[in-house]
Amino acid sequence: MTDQKKQAEKAERFRSQHLAKKLLVLPNIWDLLSAKLVQKAGFESIATASVATALSNGYADGEQIPFSELLKIVKRISSSVDLPLSVDLERGFAGNIQQLKDNIKMLIEQGGVGINIEDSLADHKTLHEITDQCLKIEAVRETAINCGVPMVINARTDIFLLKTEDDAMNKAIERCKSFRTAGADCVYPILINRYDDIEHLVEELKSPVNVLLLKPISDLEHLEKIGVARVSVGPYFLNHALTAMKSVAEGLLKNDSSAFFGRELVTREYLDELV
Repeated sequence: MTDQKKQAEKAERFRSQHLAKKLLVLPNIWDLLSAKLVQKAGFESIATASVATALSNGYADGEQIPFSELLKIVKRISSSVDLPLSVDLERGFAGNIQQLKDNIKMLIEQGGVGINIEDSLADHKTLHEITDQCLKIEAVRETAINCGVPMVINARTDIFLLKTEDDAMNKAIERCKSFRTAGADCVYPILINRYDDIEHLVEELKSPVNVLLLKPISDLEHLEKIGVARVSVGPYFLNHALTAMKSVAEGLLKNDSSAFFGRELVTREYLDELV
């Protein structure tokens, strides 16, 4: 099987996971080691988180990491992990449609089989016009078809993130329906945080919906029951790791080693097995 066929198979496998009527819990990782860890844990697919990927490499979120560096990270992960890999592409790292197409082609060449693409401007205070965002989604779909890899497009809407839109639910439904028509496989109303709202959205769209795991909607079995296709964790795996490290570090500064020895650590053998 050629590399392109293998990648196309991964993309189709990833798409099928959204249609299986079983909740896809998608872990968001940021480097090879974190990707290897979640693969060993038994997850079916993986995705980068823009915040975690940027911060762990010394950049602020918001497309501040150079796209060339992001591509290197994607290649490093995709060439060493067997799972389908989706990439948080933020707004596309592009100022125009042609540049977006070029970026998608390069992303596919480095092993990506899925993307997140969001619909707010750089300041996260204003949304792109629906027509403009649909043109971006159409460009991604066209490029993926031309590359022979049926990339899974997760179209994010930031309506609930902005908190500035009246009648946010109906506008979210309108945008998500348009994004699906343009070629998105899944829609992602980030920060939606009520089960009733999620259920209403799923019923209206009748297509895969991704939600971010938040405390008010943390019952995974219930999310599956109301029809959510996919739940992602955003940057919170990195937050958990750094929270533990911060606690240990602050303890040592006070000559307190209790946090250092407060949990059973993964073994060196386990870490060696990952790589």
